[in-house]
Amino acid sequence: MKLIAWDFDGTLVDSRPLIEAGMAHALDTLGQPRSVMQEWLKYVGLPVEAGIRNTFGPLGLDHDTVLKAYRSFGHAEHEHLMRPFDGIPELLGELRARGQRMGVATSKRTVPLLRQMARFGWEAFFDPIITPDDVTHGKPHPETLELMQARTGLAPEEILMVGDTPFDLDMARAAGVPSLAVGHGFYPQEALAACGPRAYAPDTAALRDILLAWVED
Repeated sequence: MKLIAWDFDGTLVDSRPLIEAGMAHALDTLGQPRSVMQEWLKYVGLPVEAGIRNTFGPLGLDHDTVLKAYRSFGHAEHEHLMRPFDGIPELLGELRARGQRMGVATSKRTVPLLRQMARFGWEAFFDPIITPDDVTHGKPHPETLELMQARTGLAPEEILMVGDTPFDLDMARAAGVPSLAVGHGFYPQEALAACGPRAYAPDTAALRDILLAWVED
């Protein structure tokens, strides 16, 4: 395991309060019932544009109209709603101290990602960082991890994808990359197990145990 490729939202950071606040704002702006949020949350982990198409296309709402309403929330001003999961800053620091290389493979756009990383003091922790701005096809297409391989010169089996959504794990499987599922994000264990991860970590303590055992191997 020469590189750990982390998902960001729902894996390293509990961004659900921020995501739900943005969704609530968009639904209120559009005059849609808050109940639509439950359908929208099913697509967290995909690029936001894909989640909007999947949720609002069947409702007959224009994608650009919904995206404009969602982005009018002012996410940057509400990033105080986001926090790393308990134990994650310490785990990242420990892995870095051991010389473990780490990257990020995310559906979050580059500008907010770098801003949020700076907020947590993580700017120097990850290389490479692959976002939807770098690829033509977002998760679960394997292009993100294929680009990570191209930038690092690593083989698929030398990378470990850590994520909290089926989209992360399906991307890894399509790229031939082993994966590790975490359970403190948006999806239940059953949904993640169906995607064939190498292991499942219900919380950060279990995640630490698994990763350190593999690093030592």
